[in-house]
Amino acid sequence: MKVVIVGNPQSGQQQLFSILTGIGLDNITQKPLEVHKGICDVRDPRIIKLKEMYNPKKTAFAKIEYLLLPDFNLQGPSKSVVFGELKNSDEICWVSRAATAKEDIDNFFSEMIISDLMLVEKRLETIEKDQKKKFGAEREKEKNLMLRCKNILDENRPLKGVEANQEEQVLLRTYQFLTLKPIIVAVNSESKNSGSDPLSVYIKEQYDIPAVFINADLEEEIRQIPEKERPQFMKDLGIDEPATDKMTRMVFFGLGLISFFTVGEDEVRAWPVKKGASAPEAGGAIHSDIAKGFVRAEMFKYDDLIRAGSEAKLKEQGKFYLKGRDYIVEDADILSFRFNV
Repeated sequence: MKVVIVGNPQSGQQQLFSILTGIGLDNITQKPLEVHKGICDVRDPRIIKLKEMYNPKKTAFAKIEYLLLPDFNLQGPSKSVVFGELKNSDEICWVSRAATAKEDIDNFFSEMIISDLMLVEKRLETIEKDQKKKFGAEREKEKNLMLRCKNILDENRPLKGVEANQEEQVLLRTYQFLTLKPIIVAVNSESKNSGSDPLSVYIKEQYDIPAVFINADLEEEIRQIPEKERPQFMKDLGIDEPATDKMTRMVFFGLGLISFFTVGEDEVRAWPVKKGASAPEAGGAIHSDIAKGFVRAEMFKYDDLIRAGSEAKLKEQGKFYLKGRDYIVEDADILSFRFNV
């Protein structure tokens, strides 16, 4: 799953990408017209809690791939690169400075709407030229869908609210419309904003997307402090955790992903799967042999474990469960798999 980070010049997107991925800012600023790639841990507090409980030899978080794009308002070849990466992305993170955030977000959405509208109009033109009777019914259905999309875009609204049946939803995905993609706004701000401040309310009401407020300079300072000293440093500032950790979890769920956990003395690990995945599909995230030879999964709930305090007490309470092939995995399930290949 690929998440792109993009913004206008001096918005802080390069610094944010550096904080998230650990890639030095100097390496990024030396090549501003290139697409930079990096991996980021989804720092889930539940994994940290399980680490304290099991004291494993190894701990592994779920991971996200971030791509940093050239500045959004550049023209020429760089503009084509940016829009090409936006269309190929699974989610978009738009970065703005607080002082210009409303204007920046409005302009960004306007450009995405224009891009989608051009694609719709081009597709309608192609359908009109296609005189083959063999696919007449399918073309008519597609035409009706494109006309509905055009009406929404003509009103300067994103396609997120378009009404479409299951067949039409599959068709829409093939076009890689930008305003159908999950989007999150990261506002680079020195103040501690909440979800009730005017800017957050505007972003939610106007575009129905989440926003997170990040003080990039402070986040960079937090990352440079030894991990054991971070909790006290943040406590002194009245911060419960880095804003970038919250942002990455928002991005993770925006991708339609959940995490199940495996635990033990050797390793505590979060495994990302698509929401709605079955038990065999979840096992396949660990190894394809588990999916092929799936017999059953032993499952207990993270919250039940924390309340009980140990697996032994959880078993006494009868809260260990055996699940079959039809079980749909839920976020924070703790699983171990039995399989036979």
